[in-house]
Amino acid sequence: MLKLKNISILLVCIVMFISFVSCSDDDEPVERLRPSLSVSSLNLEVGDSAILKVNNVESGISVFTDAPKVIALRVVGTEIIVKALSQGEAIISVRVSGARLTCNVVVLGMDTPEYDFNKELQDKRCRFVSPTLTMYYDTPGTIVSVTNDNVIEVRSLITGDNISFNPGTKTLAEGNIHNASLKINNTPVSLKQTTLHRLTPTGSMWFGLLDTKGNRIVLVITDL
Repeated sequence: MLKLKNISILLVCIVMFISFVSCSDDDEPVERLRPSLSVSSLNLEVGDSAILKVNNVESGISVFTDAPKVIALRVVGTEIIVKALSQGEAIISVRVSGARLTCNVVVLGMDTPEYDFNKELQDKRCRFVSPTLTMYYDTPGTIVSVTNDNVIEVRSLITGDNISFNPGTKTLAEGNIHNASLKINNTPVSLKQTTLHRLTPTGSMWFGLLDTKGNRIVLVITDL
């Protein structure tokens, strides 16, 4: 009888222990996976796009970069669309759920296609020529202006098309220009290379531009 009683007490203790362990497991908080990025670095060429995924989150993602002229960022759900704009290096910083994540980006430049600008130098017509828009000063309704800061604007009163080119310097000299900017119909165009091929004593200018997509653009200012 005593042996049977001891066995009963032992069984009760086992049941109590199992219940205690089960209760303890239920009370423990479930460890959540920390946010992370799908990759820690990206290598792109100018014009390329890539998708950077943010893992273990559902929303609340904010992103920024230290080089907005090198890459552009756009958040779609839990994905970050990375667009390579120009050659250089950049860091993507991601803030989500109290965490800060980073991704290093290297953008390689495209090989610059050879282009013979001599044929453009032989043409003295004042003009803007690009793959999407062409305007000549001698076309009725086309207005060309140059400010004291060398900002060039060409506008068509007939179509409403317009361009604005800023070389980024008040002092012009033949050769490559590094801070130029261009807008076509108020939309910025990313430039890879800007060259002033000829500057005459009378102020005539022959600019050759290359955008980041490899398109050639010619801007000539004469007879003003």
